[in-house]
Amino acid sequence: MAVTALQSLHLLERIYVREAITPPEPENTTMMWGGTSLSIAGVQLLVGEGDIDEIIETPDVTKIPGTKPWVMGIATHKGSLLPIFSGDAFFRKTPYSGRPREYCMVVRRSGFNFGMTISAVERDLKFPIEQRDMSCVVDSSFADLTLGGFYRDDKVLAVLDIDKLIADSDFLNASVIEGDSTEEIDR
Repeated sequence: MAVTALQSLHLLERIYVREAITPPEPENTTMMWGGTSLSIAGVQLLVGEGDIDEIIETPDVTKIPGTKPWVMGIATHKGSLLPIFSGDAFFRKTPYSGRPREYCMVVRRSGFNFGMTISAVERDLKFPIEQRDMSCVVDSSFADLTLGGFYRDDKVLAVLDIDKLIADSDFLNASVIEGDSTEEIDR
């Protein structure tokens, strides 16, 4: 007796059900926040995954006349020009005179490509998202540009919000206001 296609299909289904292995139960479905632990101006922070394009050695820069003290200059990087900013001078609002910062984080966003010096890089970290404390106390120089934080070893690590940084009015205008310049003008 010939087996029809429909009967073959039912037979395959019964064989599959009998020999199928049940999938394992999901272990933990906790949502995790991930980012990089680094320091800017000596303050340990977190920067979210995807917010940093890369961390590079601070390149040689060409100074740009008429810019604020936190603008170190412009550098070539991967075939294009990249503005380099001093994280120390931008956040602390005073010129930085310590040891040269060896590394900077590169941020690439639509219309915003820049490098900002960092004082240290630790590592990538992950935290359960429900542990994020949106009201944690952070260094006053960073308070307006952070979005909560996580606790690690009894220390708060504030999350630097790159969107807030690039929307900051001081950050958007790097040119010196007339009268504030320390440069001499040839006449």
